[in-house]
Amino acid sequence: MDDGTVSVPDEQYERLAALAAARGVSPETQLARLIDDAYAGLDGDETPETLPLGVCDDSAEE
Repeated sequence: MDDGTVSVPDEQYERLAALAAARGVSPETQLARLIDDAYAGLDGDETPETLPLGVCDDSAEE
């Protein structure tokens, strides 16, 4: 994956930082893992049974 800049709103950053702390990594590392997991789930037409942590599919309308 190419290096780039990602903007995270303060409220989401706090959640990301808490998740990262629980896993013993930096928030930047945790965000990179979430992005990598999201890209790994993109296999064309094939829909995975479960999505990576932190990823939703918009199919459940509230």
